[in-house]
Order: sequence, then structure tokens, then C-alpha cells
Amino acid sequence: MKNVIMTKKSIVIVNPNSSGGQTGKNWDSLYVILKKYFGEDIEYIFTKKAGDGITLTREYLEKGYNNIIPIGGDGMVNEVANGFFKIRFDKGFNLENLKDDKNSPKYVHLDVISPEAILTVLPGGTRNILVKSLGLPSEVEECCKAVTSTDNFKEIDVITAIVHNRKDEKDEDYVSRVILNAAEIGFSAEIINRSKMMRGRISSRLLSTITGVLATIPTYQSNVCELIEFVNDTDNTYVKTLLTSMTMAMVSNGSIMGGGFNAATKAEMNDGLLDTIIVKNSSGFKILDKLVVIKRGEESIANQDEIYYGQSQDIALLSDLEKNITVSVDGEPIGILPSYFKVFPLILNIKE
Repeated sequence: MKNVIMTKKSIVIVNPNSSGGQTGKNWDSLYVILKKYFGEDIEYIFTKKAGDGITLTREYLEKGYNNIIPIGGDGMVNEVANGFFKIRFDKGFNLENLKDDKNSPKYVHLDVISPEAILTVLPGGTRNILVKSLGLPSEVEECCKAVTSTDNFKEIDVITAIVHNRKDEKDEDYVSRVILNAAEIGFSAEIINRSKMMRGRISSRLLSTITGVLATIPTYQSNVCELIEFVNDTDNTYVKTLLTSMTMAMVSNGSIMGGGFNAATKAEMNDGLLDTIIVKNSSGFKILDKLVVIKRGEESIANQDEIYYGQSQDIALLSDLEKNITVSVDGEPIGILPSYFKVFPLILNIKE
């Protein structure tokens, strides 16, 4: 734990469409609360489209702002967090060759744009999963009060994700993102993906989520995937592999996944590790039983042969592109398997 003197160089980056559009409609009253706790001169700017959170964060960090405050859902907070960093991977990096190249972790780098800057997380969306993983109050004013009551901040790990772009996309082959809370792969990520696609036709987040669940459960099938763990033993690096029929997986920094499940029961956001949970061979309605097991906590998971739980610094999840297995990062679908995840310890300052 460190103490810092907070300056007045703060900016609130707002997604007015979050909380079903209520953020924009109620902005005047929300702004009053923010000024009460962060000062009358607190500045704000609205995003207009996806990706604005990343570009605006970088712009304000480069202007010397040292406290970035996103207002929006987990996806918005993720965008702002990505604005704090630039992910680089060397030309030798190849998602299709991770199993055979134990040096893959050396190819991925994370550059910090402003090492002294702080991310202040507030509940501004419908689910606010990251707020729960961070142990912050779930009500806006209570959270504002908590994060401004002291000058304390904490350093947390972040995870980088490099995943394959969807087959029908015309952009680059790989998509790279920073993860604050968790990536979901397979069944749960597909529900998120289908729910997002329904959002344009169904304004209610609850109804679109229910529609995504109903569309996914009856037909979703497990797929053969391979888990690669890169193990660093003094000067030696080697790989451990697990070939399994995977229904869903979670690669986690925080403990809580979508739906409020405390899935990563050993996860701490400052331990230098990522937690991997894989639910095996549970297609269709059988997955509901496994979700109940996960919600019961660590002891139940430990007694299940069909649930894998591991901790490491680098992993890859490999599967054929043709299977089109969705990967979602902090609640936003970004691509498909194969994928690679690497943790960078204590690299982001979070206000607490």
C-alpha cells in the first residue's frame, strides 16, 4: 500500500449509453455527486462509439492527467484500462505455434503510458463485475466516498490477451487486449456474444441476456481444446499440456465472472498469477449443473473431476479456427480461439 498526493488533473470518461441509457439521461444528477467528492472543477467527456475509451484515455494521459475515471459498464472500464497501455508482440510470436515454442512468453510486452497515473473505478453499468472483484461499494455515491476518503491506491496485476480474429473479419489476424477482471471462453462467452447481437433489437439487457441463454444452452457442444501452461523453473522454461473436451473456460485476474459467480476462488488481483478454470464435457443443459458447482465455491470445485483449476503466469488455449470458439474479455466478445494470456504483475494503480 502506498500513499500519493492526488492532484486536480482528473478526467471522467463517460459512456452515456451505459445502464440502458440511464447514465446519459441522469447525467446532471450524477455529475453533482461526482463534483461533491472529486471537486467542482472535475472535467468530463462523453464517448460516442466503441473504442473511444481507449483513445480518449491515451490523449488525456499524454496531456498530463493523472486520474482517469470511467463511468460505464465493465466494457467501458476495460477500454479505459487499455488506454493505459500498449501491447507489443515480436514477429516471432505465432498463436498457431505456441505449443512448440517455449519462448513464446518472451515475445509479448506491455508498455505503460504513464506509470504514475491512477485508474479510479466506479459502478456505472448494469453488472459492475470488476467493482465486485475489487471489493468496492456497489452504489455510486458510497463508492465515490470510499475512493476519495484517503489518498491510498493499490497496484494490481493486469493480464494481456492475444486472440485470433473472427474468420469473417477483414482486420489483422490477431486482436490484443488488456484484461482487468476475466476472460470467458466458450459457452459463457457465446451467451455474451449472442446477447450483444440481440441488443440492437431488444432494448432490455435482461431480456437480451435471457434470449442469449435460451439460444445457446440447447445447442452448444463441447469442443476439443488444449491448455498450454508455460512453467518458469529458475532459468528453465517448459510447457505442461492438457487436452480436454472444453465447454467453457475462464482466465481470471479477479474472482468473479459474469452472473456473479465467485468462480476463481483462489484469485487475488496482486498475486502475479492468472487463474484458469475449465469446465469439461458439459454440453447442453449439463452445464447448468456445473455452474451450480462453481457457485458453491472452492471445496465443491476441488471435488469435481470435470472442472480443472490452475494458477500460472502464462497460458495458451488452442483449438481449430473452424470451431469458432468465442473469447470475451471483461464482458466484451473480441475474437476466437486460439489464444494466449500473460500476467504482468503490479503494473496498474487503482484507487481504493
